[in-house]
Order: sequence, then structure tokens, then C-alpha cells
Amino acid sequence: MAIHLQNIKKYVFYPLIRARVCRVWIPKQNGQATNFNCLFVNREGGTIQGSAKSRDVAHFSSIITEGDYYEVKNFYTFENRYMNIVVSHEAVIDLKSDTKVTHLNSLPLSIPRYYFNFMDFTHVLNKGKESRLLTDVLGRLKAIQPIEKILVRGQTLEDKREFILENIRGEELRITLWGDIARSFDEASLAEQDSPVIVAFAGFRVSEFSGSANLIGTAASLWYFNPDIPELLAYKHYYAQIPVDIHQLPPSSRAILSLETQINESRRTIREILCMDPFEHKNERFTCKAFIVDYDLFKGWWCESCPDCNKPLSGLPNNLRCMEHDYPTSTPVPWFRINCIVRDGQDVTNFLLSGKTVEYFFNASAHHLVFDKKFTDPFIVPPQMIEKLNKTKIFQLRFGAYKSVLSRCEIYVCNIFDDIATEAYINPASPIKVADATGPIATGVGSSIPFTSPTPNLTDPLSVDQSQKHTSPQKDTFHDSCHRQSKRALIFNDSGPHDSTQLPQPRPLKDYADSSKEHLCEDDDTPGPGLSKKQHLSISSTEKEKN
Repeated sequence: MAIHLQNIKKYVFYPLIRARVCRVWIPKQNGQATNFNCLFVNREGGTIQGSAKSRDVAHFSSIITEGDYYEVKNFYTFENRYMNIVVSHEAVIDLKSDTKVTHLNSLPLSIPRYYFNFMDFTHVLNKGKESRLLTDVLGRLKAIQPIEKILVRGQTLEDKREFILENIRGEELRITLWGDIARSFDEASLAEQDSPVIVAFAGFRVSEFSGSANLIGTAASLWYFNPDIPELLAYKHYYAQIPVDIHQLPPSSRAILSLETQINESRRTIREILCMDPFEHKNERFTCKAFIVDYDLFKGWWCESCPDCNKPLSGLPNNLRCMEHDYPTSTPVPWFRINCIVRDGQDVTNFLLSGKTVEYFFNASAHHLVFDKKFTDPFIVPPQMIEKLNKTKIFQLRFGAYKSVLSRCEIYVCNIFDDIATEAYINPASPIKVADATGPIATGVGSSIPFTSPTPNLTDPLSVDQSQKHTSPQKDTFHDSCHRQSKRALIFNDSGPHDSTQLPQPRPLKDYADSSKEHLCEDDDTPGPGLSKKQHLSISSTEKEKN
């Protein structure tokens, strides 16, 4: 006898179920199918997900059709621990090659063709944002944006498409598709639909954009035009006497025609940036060709962030708090937040690096550097960061929020590009891996090149007038060195970047609980000499005594 879907438990073998397949989705990565998924529904309204591995995608795609009725025999279940779940069932049916799936012709009329768990537009942001359960919505398609290419984190071009959905109360909801999901949308099928076009979007993740809800496509996202469901009748009746058309959304501000267009966007010098009114230009992006000469370590290079939103936590070490989520319910996450001292050959200022942009730039996450490589001291700079000093880059920038403590707006780095006049742009598919501060760098193609820490160049990377340099590098005093960390953005009179190769080797990092037992591992990623604010001061003091 077939068992009811709602009675199925996790990690149990079952001999038989009979159910209708109301939804089928096959996630893809770079165009390749990763697994096969379907949603079973029975006459009692119970639902459960079935899933097969990538090797069995072709098999189940050929025998399972959305909307048909099936008998499934001899299967196991496992726990539904997906990050984003389609239905709130504790178990998932494990579809294997030996699972017997038989098509049944006698379809009971009481089994629905579709299954949706629609959420009202008003509650999408409050209820859907914190839930693992993906969101389904229904509405009239009011506007659509043609597919466009967006540069994501300054690294890759990705396809994007947006929709505006409207409910009967006139409330609007924005829906965004990316990558393979965006490319799978069939405009030809949309053109065949009668007006008004009512669409059910199913399996979407809720995010927030500019204070409003925004649905983001997932691997399980599907959409249905004018589905035969009871909820459709109210829309058909309401719009029967109202002429409606589907409008076309304008291209987004982040859409680009080419990588070169993005890199050359509103090119400014540091002097021009410092003369810009942050409030007048708060919604603009601009670029600057410059190089990082040092890191302002007044607050270190990493901070503890909220595990939910990655915003920096504030308060005492034992009483950290997020301004949005209050006290974190889990362990804080290490997060890049670095004030970089940059120069373009004429002027100097600070740029703020934070989040994923920094991870791509350094080819490492803050979590990896702190926990795996033991750079727990935020004032000791890892070799991945030292390697980026004194190298010309194109910084894409915007003004951040006003900081009352600083009485100014931070200049926030959105993306970082290599100078395409001489190099290709940063490609995360072929990362550079720093092996050691004095060892070779693996290039990813079977070869390696010697690596040495950055040293002061006889010629500035941007061809600075050599007459501006000091005639004697020993004129720096201990007092100047002490204040350089805090005043570098305003007073920059060094002849060039600091010579990090002259710094002493840092002591091995030790665990705070047992400072005598912890040692750094000696693999090919062992951290090399670090650069710290304290070491700058000690070096200057030593030089003074020698003189």
C-alpha cells in the first residue's frame, strides 16, 4: 500500500508511493547539469522533493515529465538539509539508478497540477528574508528588462534580467535572474501569452535592495505563465476591464558594453576626487589609476563581522553587537576592512577596501588568513597584502556614508582592475598563490617565477618627478615615523614605499590559550614576513640610534 507523502521520515527505506510530479528543475553550473530534482504532490496535498545525482540526470529526465502521475518503488530518504528548501518537509527522496519509477495513466482528478506556497507582497521582506524556505509569488507582469551583462565584483561578466510584478492592490515587487537562470527565460513563450500576463514565480530567495524586497533567482527557480490555479481568477477578473501592457525597463546603471568601458568610467585623479562634493556625487561611480603604498593599520586589516550581514560589530570584545541584527547568535566572522594609502604620482589619500572585492584582490578570504594561516593579529600584514604594494591598479570607487567621527565620507572601492594597457584584468579562474615571501609564485600553468617583497623603486610606478624625492633617506625622524600611520593621507613626504625586506622576521603566531605550543605549519602557503605598524616604529627608532 502506498504511503502518504506527509508521513515519510528521513533515513528510512520505503517500498512504494504514488504521486504526481508538479515541478521539475535541473540546476546547471557553467551550462552543465549538476543534479535532477522534482516535487511530488498527492491528493492529500502533501509534498516532498525527490533528488538524483548528476550521473543519473539523463536517466530521470527521460522518464519523468512534469505534470504526470507516477509510482515510485524501493527508495531511501535522507534529511532535507539544503540551504534553500522548496518545501518544508524533513526528508528528501533519494532517486537512484535502481529506483523503479513507473508512469501511471489513471491520474486522479483530485491531485493538483501545481503546488505553490504564495506569499503576500507585504510580508515578503519580513517573513521571507530570514527563512530557509524559498518564496513563491503571484502577480501581473508589469515590466521586463532585456538581458544585459553586468560586471560582478570587477572580475567576471554575468547575464542579468529583471522583472516588475504587480498585485491587485498595485504593489510592486522586483525579481532578478542571474547567469544560467537568466538565459533560460524564454521571451518567445512570453510573446505567445494573452494579456494580462499573470506569472507565478516559484523558488526564489528574498533579499533587500534600497529598503525594498527583491527576489533573487536560485537553482530551484521556475516561473509559470497564466497557470490554471484558483488564485488566477481574481487577477483575470480585475484586469478584464483595464488595458495593460508590459513595459520595458531601461538598462541598469551597472550594465556595461565592454570591460574597457567599465575600467575607463569617469576617470579622475586623486586631486579631483578630493575636490568632489560627496553628497552631490553620492550615486556616481568613478575610477582612479593609482597604486597602494601602505596600509593604515589604525584599526587593523580585519574586523569581526555579523554572521548574518557581514557588517562590522561594535562594542566591547565580550559584548559585540550588530546595528541591524542586535547580538549575533553565532560566532562572528572575520571580514576584510582595510584603509589603503594610495598615490597616483601627485597626491595621496585613503581608499577603503572591504568584503568580497578584497577577497578577489588578495586571492584569499579573511577567514582563511585568520583561522587557517594564523594571522590573528590585525596589525600583522600577510604576504598576500604585501604583494599588492607599489603596483598600479585601476580602482573603481564611490563615496560611502558620512562618518560623524571622521567628519567626512569614506572613498569606498567597488572593484579593482589591472591596468589593461599592459596587463589583462584580474581573473579569479587562474589565481596567483603566494607560497612564501621569498619563494616562487605558482602561476597556475606549471611554471613559477621568483618573488621578492616590494622595495622602494628608483622610479615611481607612475613616473613621479624624481626631483620631488629626498636627497637623503636618513632624514626621517622617530617623531615623523610615529605620526606617519595616522597622517599619511594628509602629509606624505616619503621618498617611496617602505622597504619591507629590511623588516625583522615576525615571531611565530601563538594561540592565546597556550602561547608555547602553537606553531605555524610549513606548507607551501606558510605566511612569510609580515608588515606591522609596530615594526615601522621599531625600525625608525633603531635607525635613529645608529645615526
